[in-house]
Amino acid sequence: MTRVAVVTGANKGIGFGIAQHLAGSGMFSDVILGCRDEQRGALAAREIANAPSNRAFVYSLPLTIGDRASHSSFHKAIEERHGKVDVLINNAGMAFKNADPTPFKGQCKPTLDVNFKGTFDFTEQMLPLIRQGHDARIVNVASGSGYLSQLRSKELQSKFSSPSLTKEELFALVNKFESDVMNGQHIEEGWGNSNYGMSKLALIAATKIWAREEAINGISVNCCCPGYCDTDMTSHKGPRSPWEGAKNAVIPATMDSPPSGEFFSDFRVSTW
Repeated sequence: MTRVAVVTGANKGIGFGIAQHLAGSGMFSDVILGCRDEQRGALAAREIANAPSNRAFVYSLPLTIGDRASHSSFHKAIEERHGKVDVLINNAGMAFKNADPTPFKGQCKPTLDVNFKGTFDFTEQMLPLIRQGHDARIVNVASGSGYLSQLRSKELQSKFSSPSLTKEELFALVNKFESDVMNGQHIEEGWGNSNYGMSKLALIAATKIWAREEAINGISVNCCCPGYCDTDMTSHKGPRSPWEGAKNAVIPATMDSPPSGEFFSDFRVSTW
């Protein structure tokens, strides 16, 4: 068996838990951790590899989501070494803490650039390798914060949830949100008031587009909410362990006959 899994943002927290689950599942020959911090990535890979439960070859590669050159370097390394990816789990993301003094306008672009635009570009670059995979799957770690009803405008809700939404239309919507935030008019234009929530809403919408477009290639594409977990991102306030939260991504990545275009929460298919 040669089955390759890639997990982004995997040197700690939920991403680390996802990589642990996959490495111990017996379903993968290789589990690759894509990590922004090369040293921390190597340490995390070593810890997973040395665990008694590990049943895969585990290693890390540098990857900075939002940096197109980094995306390309990662893609090239995987292509040369494996020629395919069977499972991609997009876990890497960022969020400003509530106490961060950066104004709302200043938080908008960095949040969208990583959580949506960077993840989108990285996935698009990896798709040729995923199409070479067997029973290939993509899982995007989103959030309950990406709920559709955060949009005050019913028209915007309808556009984001349209079954015929295209990638170009999605980017136009996200860019309009960013522009409206910069102009201080996002509320009156019917948007929500969370940059993080908007970035995850857009990622969920992208998930549904990929699911529709990649069905012809036999790729299932789903997303999930790990829940409120005890991680650095939540300042360790979440009651759920990263190991438990990780299961919401692992289930659609490993289950028999997975659905596609769905949102997993609390270990089952949920509603957006």
